[in-house]
Amino acid sequence: MAYSIICDLSGEPLPDLVRRDADGASVPIDAQTADSLAYREWLGAGNAPTPLPIPTLAEIRSKRLAALAARRWRAERAGTSVNGMRLSTDETTQAKLTAAVVASVLDNNYAVNWKLADGGFVMLDHAALIAVAQGVRAHVQSCFDREAQLVAVILAAQDSAALASIDIDSAWPG
Repeated sequence: MAYSIICDLSGEPLPDLVRRDADGASVPIDAQTADSLAYREWLGAGNAPTPLPIPTLAEIRSKRLAALAARRWRAERAGTSVNGMRLSTDETTQAKLTAAVVASVLDNNYAVNWKLADGGFVMLDHAALIAVAQGVRAHVQSCFDREAQLVAVILAAQDSAALASIDIDSAWPG
């Protein structure tokens, strides 16, 4: 059995965990678990953990960009309010809303009983459908705009400390 030191994004060792190399499991150093006791026995036998390689700036940047894309996806799907109505904004709702708008453009008298995010229903006529679609679209676009801002900051970061300091969780549209 062998263990490796786990480092944070800046390359500093995490003081409370090691990685068991056989399966990649994180093992708490000071816990009273079988894994922790086995690690301490291993140390007592004269062994020492090896450091994990510090990730490259490109690897860290790639992980931050992936985390950012996931964060944008959550913000995009979080919903929005238009004219006092709370609306879902997931991809399925966006597609159904687009279809309803197309139907209302083809027939200006078209109206649809639309389900709101809270489960209630509201009748949307042509003008209301257009307003709702524009509001949902503006929400989705603002999520992508926020992502684009943060992508630029991530790509401009000169080192791992700068990357770690980028807050990808704040200032999303609501």
